[in-house]
Amino acid sequence: MSDESPIQPPVVPERVDPIPHAGISEILGLLEILDDRQGKEKVYNLARDLNFDFGNLLLIIKAAEMLDFLYTPGTDVVLRPLGKKMIETNMNEKKKILLDQLRHLSLFQFIKLKLLEIDDHRLRKDEFLELLRDILPKEPPEPLFETVVNWGRWGEFLGYSQDDYHVYLDQG
Repeated sequence: MSDESPIQPPVVPERVDPIPHAGISEILGLLEILDDRQGKEKVYNLARDLNFDFGNLLLIIKAAEMLDFLYTPGTDVVLRPLGKKMIETNMNEKKKILLDQLRHLSLFQFIKLKLLEIDDHRLRKDEFLELLRDILPKEPPEPLFETVVNWGRWGEFLGYSQDDYHVYLDQG
C-alpha cells in the first residue's frame, strides 16, 4: 500500500470578490504620483490636483490597494514598499509582481480553476462573460471583462485573442 494520498482537485474560493474597473496604467500612474509626493497624499488633494473625477480616482485607489501597492489609512493614500518596487523595476519584473498579486485575488483564482477545467484552457468571450455574470451577478459584465483581461494580459496570467474572441490561461 502506498502512503501517498490521492491528488485533490483545486478548491473554488469560498467567496469571489469583484475588482474595480481601473487599468494597470492608471494604477502605475497613481503610484508614480504618490512617489513624487514622498509616498503619501490626501485623497482629496489627489482628486483636486490631478483634476480627476473623485469616483474614478477612488476606483484606481481601491484597485491599487487590492494589489497591495498602497494602503488608505483615513483620508491618506500611502505607497507600500511593493508599490514603490513596482514603479522602480524593469518591465519583466513589473509583470512578475503583478502576476504574483493576481494569484492572491479570489476572482483570478476562480478564473484559473474554471479555465483549467477545460481541455484547451480557453473560453469564448460570450462564455467568459456568462461565467462572470454567474459568479458576480451584481457587477456589469462588460467593464468587469475589460478589467480582468487588462490585468490578466498585463500580468501574463490570461491571454485574449481578438481574432477568435477567446480568453485563455496564459501562465497563471
